[in-house]
Amino acid sequence: MKQKKLDTIKTSGFKTPKDYFSQVEEQILNEVKLIDKVDQSGFDVPESYFDSIEKDILDKINSEHDSKVVSLVNWKKIMYTTAIAASLILMFNVFFNTDENVTWENLDTASIENYIEVEDYTTYELASLLTEDELNKDNFIENDIPENSIETYLLDNVELEDLIIE
Repeated sequence: MKQKKLDTIKTSGFKTPKDYFSQVEEQILNEVKLIDKVDQSGFDVPESYFDSIEKDILDKINSEHDSKVVSLVNWKKIMYTTAIAASLILMFNVFFNTDENVTWENLDTASIENYIEVEDYTTYELASLLTEDELNKDNFIENDIPENSIETYLLDNVELEDLIIE
Protein backbone atom coordinates (compact mmCIF):
# COMPACT_ATOMS: atom_id res chain seq x y z
CA MET A 1 0.00 0.00 0.00
CA LYS A 2 1.22 3.47 -0.74
CA GLN A 3 2.02 5.53 2.34
CA LYS A 4 0.14 8.81 2.53
CA LYS A 5 2.21 11.67 3.79
CA LEU A 6 -0.22 13.09 6.29
CA ASP A 7 2.23 15.60 7.71
CA THR A 8 2.55 17.47 4.39
CA ILE A 9 -1.19 18.04 3.75
CA LYS A 10 -1.92 21.78 3.56
CA THR A 11 -5.74 21.70 3.10
CA SER A 12 -8.45 20.59 5.52
CA GLY A 13 -10.32 18.47 3.00
CA PHE A 14 -13.62 20.34 3.32
CA LYS A 15 -14.93 22.42 0.42
CA THR A 16 -17.85 24.84 0.07
CA PRO A 17 -19.92 25.14 -3.09
CA LYS A 18 -18.91 27.81 -5.56
CA ASP A 19 -20.41 31.27 -4.77
CA TYR A 20 -21.87 29.94 -1.49
CA PHE A 21 -21.03 32.95 0.66
CA SER A 22 -22.21 35.46 -1.95
CA GLN A 23 -25.71 33.92 -1.96
CA VAL A 24 -26.12 33.11 1.75
CA GLU A 25 -27.13 36.62 2.72
CA GLU A 26 -29.89 36.69 0.09
CA GLN A 27 -31.25 33.32 1.20
CA ILE A 28 -31.44 34.34 4.85
CA LEU A 29 -33.23 37.58 4.00
CA ASN A 30 -35.75 35.71 1.82
CA GLU A 31 -36.53 33.38 4.73
CA VAL A 32 -37.07 36.31 7.08
CA LYS A 33 -39.41 38.00 4.60
CA LEU A 34 -41.48 34.83 4.23
CA ILE A 35 -41.82 34.46 7.99
CA ASP A 36 -42.99 38.08 8.30
CA LYS A 37 -45.67 37.59 5.62
CA VAL A 38 -47.18 34.42 7.10
CA ASP A 39 -48.94 34.71 10.50
CA GLN A 40 -50.11 31.10 10.76
CA SER A 41 -48.16 27.94 10.29
CA GLY A 42 -50.91 26.17 8.39
CA PHE A 43 -51.69 23.69 11.15
CA ASP A 44 -54.75 24.23 13.32
CA VAL A 45 -55.57 22.65 16.65
CA PRO A 46 -59.25 22.31 17.50
CA GLU A 47 -60.46 24.40 20.41
CA SER A 48 -60.35 22.76 23.82
CA TYR A 49 -58.26 19.96 22.34
CA PHE A 50 -55.68 20.00 25.10
CA ASP A 51 -58.39 20.29 27.76
CA SER A 52 -60.05 17.01 26.75
CA ILE A 53 -57.08 15.00 25.43
CA GLU A 54 -56.24 13.46 28.80
CA LYS A 55 -59.82 12.25 29.32
CA ASP A 56 -59.97 10.80 25.78
CA ILE A 57 -56.72 8.87 26.24
CA LEU A 58 -57.80 7.45 29.60
CA ASP A 59 -61.16 6.40 28.13
CA LYS A 60 -59.41 4.53 25.33
CA ILE A 61 -57.06 2.80 27.76
CA ASN A 62 -59.80 1.80 30.18
CA SER A 63 -62.21 0.53 27.57
CA GLU A 64 -62.15 -3.23 27.39
CA HIS A 65 -62.49 -4.82 24.03
CA ASP A 66 -63.74 -8.35 23.94
CA SER A 67 -61.49 -10.00 21.42
CA LYS A 68 -61.44 -13.64 20.62
CA VAL A 69 -58.20 -15.30 21.69
CA VAL A 70 -57.15 -18.38 19.80
CA SER A 71 -54.73 -20.54 21.74
CA LEU A 72 -51.86 -21.99 19.78
CA VAL A 73 -51.53 -24.97 22.10
CA ASN A 74 -54.51 -27.10 23.00
CA TRP A 75 -53.74 -28.25 26.54
CA LYS A 76 -56.51 -30.84 26.56
CA LYS A 77 -54.96 -32.68 23.64
CA ILE A 78 -51.53 -32.56 25.27
CA MET A 79 -52.93 -33.99 28.51
CA TYR A 80 -54.73 -36.78 26.62
CA THR A 81 -51.64 -37.78 24.68
CA THR A 82 -49.39 -37.78 27.76
CA ALA A 83 -51.92 -39.88 29.66
CA ILE A 84 -52.07 -42.40 26.80
CA ALA A 85 -48.26 -42.52 26.54
CA ALA A 86 -47.90 -43.04 30.29
CA SER A 87 -50.48 -45.84 30.29
CA LEU A 88 -48.72 -47.57 27.37
CA ILE A 89 -45.38 -47.42 29.16
CA LEU A 90 -46.95 -48.78 32.33
CA MET A 91 -48.63 -51.57 30.34
CA PHE A 92 -45.35 -52.62 28.70
CA ASN A 93 -43.60 -52.65 32.07
CA VAL A 94 -46.29 -54.71 33.76
CA PHE A 95 -47.14 -57.25 31.05
CA PHE A 96 -43.83 -57.68 29.27
CA ASN A 97 -41.56 -57.59 32.32
CA THR A 98 -39.09 -60.46 32.47
CA ASP A 99 -38.71 -62.21 35.80
CA GLU A 100 -34.93 -62.53 35.58
CA ASN A 101 -33.21 -61.50 38.76
CA VAL A 102 -29.80 -60.02 38.25
CA THR A 103 -27.18 -61.86 40.26
CA TRP A 104 -23.39 -62.04 40.15
CA GLU A 105 -23.61 -65.35 38.31
CA ASN A 106 -25.77 -63.82 35.57
CA LEU A 107 -23.43 -60.90 34.97
CA ASP A 108 -20.80 -61.28 32.34
CA THR A 109 -17.24 -60.83 33.58
CA ALA A 110 -16.40 -58.61 30.63
CA SER A 111 -19.25 -56.23 31.46
CA ILE A 112 -18.02 -55.91 35.06
CA GLU A 113 -14.47 -55.24 33.86
CA ASN A 114 -15.77 -52.71 31.36
CA TYR A 115 -17.76 -50.95 34.09
CA ILE A 116 -14.71 -50.72 36.35
CA GLU A 117 -12.58 -49.35 33.49
CA VAL A 118 -15.20 -46.79 32.45
CA GLU A 119 -15.71 -45.55 36.01
CA ASP A 120 -11.94 -45.03 36.31
CA TYR A 121 -11.46 -46.45 39.79
CA THR A 122 -7.98 -46.41 41.27
CA THR A 123 -6.44 -49.46 42.91
CA TYR A 124 -6.75 -47.81 46.31
CA GLU A 125 -10.49 -47.28 45.85
CA LEU A 126 -10.96 -50.92 44.83
CA ALA A 127 -8.85 -52.12 47.76
CA SER A 128 -10.97 -50.09 50.18
CA LEU A 129 -14.03 -52.04 49.01
CA LEU A 130 -12.51 -55.41 49.92
CA THR A 131 -12.06 -56.72 53.45
CA GLU A 132 -8.95 -58.46 54.78
CA ASP A 133 -10.70 -61.84 54.68
CA GLU A 134 -11.38 -61.41 50.98
CA LEU A 135 -7.74 -60.47 50.35
CA ASN A 136 -6.37 -63.50 52.17
CA LYS A 137 -3.44 -65.26 50.45
CA ASP A 138 -5.17 -68.63 50.75
CA ASN A 139 -7.96 -67.44 48.47
CA PHE A 140 -5.47 -66.73 45.74
CA ILE A 141 -3.53 -69.95 46.27
CA GLU A 142 -6.65 -72.12 45.99
CA ASN A 143 -7.45 -70.81 42.53
CA ASP A 144 -5.99 -73.02 39.86
CA ILE A 145 -5.15 -71.05 36.75
CA PRO A 146 -3.97 -73.11 33.79
CA GLU A 147 -0.50 -72.33 32.45
CA ASN A 148 -1.87 -71.68 28.96
CA SER A 149 -4.04 -68.83 30.17
CA ILE A 150 -1.13 -67.33 32.14
CA GLU A 151 1.09 -67.49 29.05
CA THR A 152 -1.54 -65.90 26.79
CA TYR A 153 -2.18 -63.18 29.36
CA LEU A 154 1.52 -62.38 29.64
CA LEU A 155 1.98 -62.38 25.85
CA ASP A 156 -1.04 -60.16 25.30
CA ASN A 157 -0.61 -57.69 28.13
CA VAL A 158 3.07 -57.51 29.04
CA GLU A 159 5.91 -56.37 26.82
CA LEU A 160 8.71 -58.87 26.21
CA GLU A 161 11.44 -56.34 27.03
CA ASP A 162 9.97 -55.88 30.51
CA LEU A 163 10.06 -59.63 31.10
CA ILE A 164 13.66 -59.96 29.92
CA ILE A 165 14.92 -57.05 32.00
CA GLU A 166 13.33 -58.24 35.22
